[in-house]
Amino acid sequence: MMTKFIFDIDKAVAAAAYVARKKNGGRIFVFELLKTLYAAEREALGSWHRPITGDSFCSMRKGIILARTYDLIKGEVMGTNSDMVKWSRHFSARENNCIRLLAEPDYEYLSDREREALEKGAALIAQLIERHGLIADILHAQWPEWKNPEGTGKGSLPISVEDVLGQVVEDEDEAERVGREIDSVQSAKAALQRG
Repeated sequence: MMTKFIFDIDKAVAAAAYVARKKNGGRIFVFELLKTLYAAEREALGSWHRPITGDSFCSMRKGIILARTYDLIKGEVMGTNSDMVKWSRHFSARENNCIRLLAEPDYEYLSDREREALEKGAALIAQLIERHGLIADILHAQWPEWKNPEGTGKGSLPISVEDVLGQVVEDEDEAERVGREIDSVQSAKAALQRG
């Protein structure tokens, strides 16, 4: 069974803004933002076995991204969708592979440990960029769950939560247990949203 997270637009906006606000006037490269957010999600899953944003992951030629967040950045979510409306209140449209923070969101959506994971993700990506410049190939090696979509006829391939857990949780049995636990929590969240 493949675990699916429940996407939380408020957390996604807060997390992206938390990272972007520390950059040049809130302007950040899309690549850097997406890699930082994934690094933070990976840290969260490895440390306390929960996602930050609930976004799904996928592999693209230049690495792993958060799928819904990337769609929001590209403006590929219908403009009347509430997620796109919330995103657009806080971020500019994509300009030359950058977005800009327009308005600060409510950072209270993020717990202290989520902020810490975002800080760790930002530090990792900044350090790699400073050391190596172009980091896509380096991240492919550091994140073995990445799958090359080249030759598949697709621009991206989904990455399951189980694939990520298999890399960030040492023991295979523990990774399976954590996957079942996450699945139960996500099912409960989905039931609450419907109810």
